[in-house]
Amino acid sequence: MSGGTVTVLGLVVLAVGGAALELTAHRRSDRPSAGQAIGAAMRTTPGRVAVLAVWLWLGIHFLAR
Repeated sequence: MSGGTVTVLGLVVLAVGGAALELTAHRRSDRPSAGQAIGAAMRTTPGRVAVLAVWLWLGIHFLAR
């Protein structure tokens, strides 16, 4: 397998896992959804810095090419 194939498979696994977690969160009220988790992170300064860092990383790696 080439490195590109492994990368794509890894991203697919992460996307499917994230979707499964989001569906579980919407079915069970004891688990926060992605929006609720990001909202909780944005209430603190370190959380805002972390969210900004993730957005920067995503932008540099996926949108700048």
